[in-house]
Amino acid sequence: MKILNYLKAFTVMVGMLIISILVVVFGMPWWGNPVLNWVFIQMFTRFVCFVVGIKIEVIDKEKAYINRPVVYVGNHQSALDLALIGAFSPKNSVVVAKKEVVYIPIIGWYFKAAGNLFIDRSNKFDSHTQMDHLADILVKKNLAASIFPEGTRNKKSNEVLLPFKKGAFHIAFSKGLPIIPVVCSSLKGIAVLERFELSGGKVIVKVLDPIETKDVPKSEMGVFIERVRELMQLELNKLNEQVRNTK
Repeated sequence: MKILNYLKAFTVMVGMLIISILVVVFGMPWWGNPVLNWVFIQMFTRFVCFVVGIKIEVIDKEKAYINRPVVYVGNHQSALDLALIGAFSPKNSVVVAKKEVVYIPIIGWYFKAAGNLFIDRSNKFDSHTQMDHLADILVKKNLAASIFPEGTRNKKSNEVLLPFKKGAFHIAFSKGLPIIPVVCSSLKGIAVLERFELSGGKVIVKVLDPIETKDVPKSEMGVFIERVRELMQLELNKLNEQVRNTK
């Protein structure tokens, strides 16, 4: 079984590189257009599901389509979370990632060519300016941005969310954009690329109701963030229980 999972991981990584090259080369006339991002993610989602054997059920997908700039926040479990984004995201969606991604050969080229956005996490003094700038881009281009507020992959547990960082919420509060939480059931044993846990199985992704930020004072951001985290944790518990009951 371990050997099979290693082969799956190798196949997924090679496939990601090939899809990235195809999008960068053949999408050259559309560089900077988020449609390229949607094309890549749709291809990657289908490829990963086929190779790993994942069956994704999306609940309330229509809630993600509100035809206005929005910030999606989701739980971060694996490098394969990108494939789960493809299960619900609209054509005007981008991913907000740390700027170091740009320097990853081939994959970084795709990320930049497809119009995704980046944060320089090393620049603590200019962080608010960065968030305001990203919010301006979302509004100007009418984009939906996916961000993982945990800030890093949760290596300790796929069932307990890490504390949320403020970046995603600063972006939303800057322009009064709604936050849409998107929760994915635990990928443990199913699709954690870093630990070669690639046995496949059922995964449930649920899109929660949009939460408005425009009338929330910035002084209450901390309380707001914790409320969103608690809401997502509660939903994560429910989804994990639902998956266990279907086995």
